[in-house]
Amino acid sequence: MTTTTSTATTTPSPRRHTGSRPMGSISSTSAPTAPVDPGGYWPWAVPTKPATPDHGYVYGHSPLTVDTVRERATTGDYDEWLHHVRAAAACRHPIRLSGQIDVRDRTGTVVATVDTADMPDGAIYTPCGNRRASVCPACAEVYRRDTYHLIKAGLTGDRWGIPPLHEHIAVFVTATAPSFGPVHHRLVDVHAADCRTKDRCTCRPKICHPFGRPCPHGQPTACRSRHKATDPALGQPLCLDCYDHPAHVIWNHEAPELWRRTIQNVRRNIERLARALGVEIRRRYVKVYEFQIRGVIHYHALIRLDGVHPDCPQAIIPPPRTVTRTMLEHAVRAGFTGTAYTSPPHPGNGDRGWRIGWGDKGLDIQHVNAPGGPINLEKLTGYLAKYVTKATEVTGLALRRADQLAIDHTDPHTHLGRLLRACWTLGEHPTWWRLRRYAHQYGHGGHITTKSRGFSVTYGFIREQRTIWRRTDGHPQLWDDQQADLVVYRLGYHATGWITTGDALLANTAADQARKRAQAGRDALHDDLAMPQPLAA
Repeated sequence: MTTTTSTATTTPSPRRHTGSRPMGSISSTSAPTAPVDPGGYWPWAVPTKPATPDHGYVYGHSPLTVDTVRERATTGDYDEWLHHVRAAAACRHPIRLSGQIDVRDRTGTVVATVDTADMPDGAIYTPCGNRRASVCPACAEVYRRDTYHLIKAGLTGDRWGIPPLHEHIAVFVTATAPSFGPVHHRLVDVHAADCRTKDRCTCRPKICHPFGRPCPHGQPTACRSRHKATDPALGQPLCLDCYDHPAHVIWNHEAPELWRRTIQNVRRNIERLARALGVEIRRRYVKVYEFQIRGVIHYHALIRLDGVHPDCPQAIIPPPRTVTRTMLEHAVRAGFTGTAYTSPPHPGNGDRGWRIGWGDKGLDIQHVNAPGGPINLEKLTGYLAKYVTKATEVTGLALRRADQLAIDHTDPHTHLGRLLRACWTLGEHPTWWRLRRYAHQYGHGGHITTKSRGFSVTYGFIREQRTIWRRTDGHPQLWDDQQADLVVYRLGYHATGWITTGDALLANTAADQARKRAQAGRDALHDDLAMPQPLAA
């Protein structure tokens, strides 16, 4: 008898995760389940949002940008092009110049001519030089560093032919505008030890406006809030109708003239002090302005006192010891508190002018270089230099220029909208045309930094030193001024900006890598200098 045995081949089912089950819930028999696709999502990990197709994007860059990058990088003259745009590689909006460059001999005869048509892209790239970080961060950083070294040379000296200034007395002055109406503010009596910047301050502030009755327009004038540093209500008026927006923009417009008259009164007070003491002294200064969050400017100034050498009036020498810091403070304070005038009349103000003067509570004077004083020269220099890259961004406005279209699109029910409309309305008068010209700065048209002639070197001098460093590849001792005069540039404006977004990406990336290498080198040098040296045997 033959027995036939049949063997059934069992195919293993796909492995599936059953999750954790409580004890006692395991059954000897289970219903068959459908196989789960191993490549799919687990049942509990289904995405809540559908996957977004990339549409050809590479690291966030569009296909057009990627194509232009490949087209530029695969050309044979890519290295030459990258070296050609090196001076403006980090700029966001470089200026392209075209024309000819002549090389002449000692007699003035042209011996060679270079045409920009033979250069990559047919133009020379130069940085835009804008000081605003919101417009061009790279050029703004260069401007900030130039300002830093300019102020540092006027505070400490011992560079660029300026003698050491440690024996000179100086004061740091902060002067603000008067009040044009109550606004939301944030005041901190005592900051914590780890508080570094007011933009990220987390210290406990005072109550904004603890008391107040309703205004004639029915708006409350009390605010019991303790505003955070990032509160958008800061700088906003408690009542838009009570706030004097015309006087606000007129004060901004007249601020440069107010500063000119004030610094003249300070000089006269110092001259009276010198005559009373029988000595010769003079003041030298540098000032920068900053926009407050309410949209009005205030000034930061360094006023230094120098002596006068009888044989060399241009020399920078310390003042006589009979002049004290308290005397300088009194002279400066009297100059600020005693300066006020009435602006020219305007039809919008009933053919009357506005009173222009400094705020009653906005004058702060601190001594610099005082033994044991709170002013640190390094921090003070950086504090002043950082403001040259800022403008109206703190108020929420970032306009390059204001025109009728921009004014029409402003909201008249906002603080910024009323300031812009006040500039545009008052600037309609021919005498006050600068209000429209500088409406994007709420009427202020002064330069961000001004200084007296003998305080320090100039921006032009610092830029010339940087040019010499670049043209000599870091060997300024090889520079010859006479040979530089033999090169004549006959260039004109060609265009603004990079030709393609790919060019901008490649140039900015190369500049960023160069900055990182330079910073790594500075950090390594700083570590080597900070490392303790072994004692000699």
